[in-house]
Amino acid sequence: MGAARKNVTIELHSVPSFHIPRVSLEGEFDILQEVGEGWFAKVFLVEHRKSRSELVLKAIHRDSTSKKDLIREFHYSYNLAVLNNSKVIVRTFDILFESNECYLFAQEYAPFGDLTSNVSDIGIGEIYAKKVAKQLAAALDFMHENDLVHRDVKMDNVLVFKSDFSKVKLGDFGECRKKGTSVVRFNEWVPYCPPEIIDTPQDTPYSVEFHQDSWQFGILLFLCLTGNIPWQKADRRSDPRYQSFDLWLRSRVTKTPKAFKCLSNKARRIFKKLFDPNPTKRIVNLGDEILKYSEDKWLSKIPDKPTDDDDLATNMSMLSFHSSLTDKNKLLGTLTRFGVETTVDRNLKKDRIKEWIATSTIEEEEDDNEDDESWDAGSEQASSSHNSK
Repeated sequence: MGAARKNVTIELHSVPSFHIPRVSLEGEFDILQEVGEGWFAKVFLVEHRKSRSELVLKAIHRDSTSKKDLIREFHYSYNLAVLNNSKVIVRTFDILFESNECYLFAQEYAPFGDLTSNVSDIGIGEIYAKKVAKQLAAALDFMHENDLVHRDVKMDNVLVFKSDFSKVKLGDFGECRKKGTSVVRFNEWVPYCPPEIIDTPQDTPYSVEFHQDSWQFGILLFLCLTGNIPWQKADRRSDPRYQSFDLWLRSRVTKTPKAFKCLSNKARRIFKKLFDPNPTKRIVNLGDEILKYSEDKWLSKIPDKPTDDDDLATNMSMLSFHSSLTDKNKLLGTLTRFGVETTVDRNLKKDRIKEWIATSTIEEEEDDNEDDESWDAGSEQASSSHNSK
């Protein structure tokens, strides 16, 4: 078993180099709608014309990434899903190509969007939050077993495949790196950052470690339970909410911080371990920790719905990483030509998706390994053929 794991790990960390074919996006696919947006990319629901299969294309503007970074993201996305049998990792098809302005690769479609579209201002409730926590912990533990750190665990990157959250998967491996890799602090999303990264100056290198995922996992779990982030920045010098938590954690005060009052004692214990400011003491065996408390109550009361003047009220922009106007405009010309909506009212989008979930008649597949032979057979032109390299 040890030798097999070693061989798998070596292959996973050997990122290949291969030719990326050029394919006519308009000629191969019918673009149905935009389903997601990130800092450097947009995600479309498309139908492949030959196979009539629906899938998702992630479009990354050529100016926003290097070919090396793109291939690394695709390599981890594809191979992690294969090794995991796509149980808790979003499935990526063996399809990578470029158009005039974008690199694109294909992934499975999540009919209920991501967590951003499903978490209300009082969370998703304890039962659903536990389901998400178990599956996300399994995904991160799987990555850590393979010496990989996700580095971008946030609501946008957890996709929902069933309306009761019994099937969610972790996606977006653009920031994924091998444990111990030195990276330069540049564009980390502050609300999800642990204090050791907050304390690292911009453009300064730091080491990629498992405990950074644990902190982000804690922020996401807190959002699922309460609908809010516990603080805006894990810096006791500038954020009073984090300062309050830090004093409570170190037993300097006995008063429970306002953000944590709706949580049970057992749940508070979990978060104290996830949010330990000392990274060497922060828990990394997430699945074991969640399992230990899975039968306990996590919420002592329904979270209070914050008002506009409440210090816990959080703008949705703090929960999701939106692209800048400049980056949006880089893709605007391409998207407009294909008739894709390029401006999205996020509140309206959330309302539409909630209504859709409430009235959905979508048949939810029980088989986690859906047969996609019809798609694979019709996609030869768009295949990167990277497995043969």
